[in-house]
Amino acid sequence: MRIAMIGMGAVGSVFGMDLFNAYPQEFFAIAAGPRAERLRAEGLQVNGEKFPLLVEEPADGVQPAEVIFVCVKNYGLQAALADMRPFVAEGTVIVPLLNGISATPTLREAFPQAKVLFGIAMGIDARRTVNAVDFTTRGVLQFGWERNAEPYVPEVQLVWDILSKTPIPLEVGADMERTCWKKWMLNVGYNQVTAAVDCFIYECTEVPAYFALTSAAMQEVVELAKARGVDLTEADREETERFMAAFPRTAQTSMHQDIKAGRITEVDYFAGIVEEYGRAAGVPTPVNTILRQIVHGKEQQNRLHAAAAQ
Repeated sequence: MRIAMIGMGAVGSVFGMDLFNAYPQEFFAIAAGPRAERLRAEGLQVNGEKFPLLVEEPADGVQPAEVIFVCVKNYGLQAALADMRPFVAEGTVIVPLLNGISATPTLREAFPQAKVLFGIAMGIDARRTVNAVDFTTRGVLQFGWERNAEPYVPEVQLVWDILSKTPIPLEVGADMERTCWKKWMLNVGYNQVTAAVDCFIYECTEVPAYFALTSAAMQEVVELAKARGVDLTEADREETERFMAAFPRTAQTSMHQDIKAGRITEVDYFAGIVEEYGRAAGVPTPVNTILRQIVHGKEQQNRLHAAAAQ
């Protein structure tokens, strides 16, 4: 069995650590160039502990993997497709764990010979620093085809069997399309607002103006879902608001962390896709348009500050 992962950022490092511990001989990271060299030299550093890592670079004649977990950021997916290609064979199972709803269609188009599932990491609180990752909870990893029921089809059962030997909490969603839209709605609201106004997650609940902005951004996703026949409702938005209100007061979204660290964000895969779908469906999305402009402005501001500091 060959189990691969591409993208060893915050989520990838935590789940990669778990897979390494369960499958030290079978698990490896896909990486190329300087990234491969760094992973070989440093391994994974999670909660202050270092884990060595087998790294394989894309090349002709490499042995394909049975399962590949994709944990890159959305803006890195196109580059990842090229690195993954030698490792994908007929029937390779691919589990994307990216935020948003565009990764599975992109991977299916790139690898028609593979079995590309839906997947999300929900509730993980991993935080990335310069060369390490810290976390306190893994949340739950959800995956499967659009619709799932027991007994699971072989490719879903294979992923379940692999992950069940790790500490990662698992769930096969009955309606994974809806599940991914619900997580996307959360990201559209909380990730973007916290990045735009520089606040913690709890402040999106306790500051009335931020709560109204977050709720309105998510409601635009609900309206898009209705237009596209996805079973997502106002009740899901309200449940998400209650779920996020329970987060620790120190919790930050990944997009907020990216802005504070001067990194680019996934705003084009949140507000950008909302706007794209809105234009196609005739659904207004003014809140997401404004949030996209603000977050892009903060990215540009970071670049200006970085250039001035040189």
